[in-house]
Amino acid sequence: MAQILNFSQHANDEEVHYLTTLLLYHLVERCGGQLQFSVQEVQQIRENLSSKMVQIQLGEVVKLRIIDRLPELQ
Repeated sequence: MAQILNFSQHANDEEVHYLTTLLLYHLVERCGGQLQFSVQEVQQIRENLSSKMVQIQLGEVVKLRIIDRLPELQ
């Protein structure tokens, strides 16, 4: 996921990348402290994400979503 769209006036891109990492750790903790996947799954995910991007919205709640990539960014 090379592209992160930041829809926030409260954070710069560096802070958004940091928050994304924190959200990943939060997800792993909620899944019992471990996520496991195969090399084939990683390749399939990377292929699927070629037409997707991450959208992060900051406010009272931090929202991280995977959305369809905007045509002008493809």
